[in-house]
Amino acid sequence: MRSNELSLDQKISMDRFCYLFLIFLAGCLIGWFYEEIFYWITEGILRNRGILYGPWLPIYGIGALGIYTLKPLKNNFAVLFLLCVGLSGVIEYIIGWAGIQYFGLRLWDYSHLFLNINGIVCFRSVMSFGIMGLVFHYVLEPLGEKMYHRMSGTTIHVVCFITNLKEVIPFGFLTKEKSAV
Repeated sequence: MRSNELSLDQKISMDRFCYLFLIFLAGCLIGWFYEEIFYWITEGILRNRGILYGPWLPIYGIGALGIYTLKPLKNNFAVLFLLCVGLSGVIEYIIGWAGIQYFGLRLWDYSHLFLNINGIVCFRSVMSFGIMGLVFHYVLEPLGEKMYHRMSGTTIHVVCFITNLKEVIPFGFLTKEKSAV
């Protein structure tokens, strides 16, 4: 094997990383659409939520990766739903708490909603994420996996590399000033 060739294990690792990276990006984008539509319906306004410019809400990408780890439980609908609710609630609470504690940012405030914990998580949000987790496992991820396997390895790596350069590396430069909610 020449020194510039990847071993089979390296190729599998690279493919796995790209697949997970695309799940993260899809979660960021779908979460952004979800929030825009939800708040347009409930508040009648469209505005870019979060701390980044563009259609990216990383909390949803992290949630998508967390929910993806529950794939082995896909055959048990009720357990999968409950774990999606619990896991997304923990992720939302940790990120919300860290935003307040370390950056002085309260990016959302659920204190006026039913069954909230410190205004960071609430019944509505975790139930929504539980439902979205089921949609992810039974609809979105199977479709995404089929599309992913239809693409060549080179195409996948180029898409991941370009998207990584375009969206992830400049995150620090793309943050916008955010005041408390």
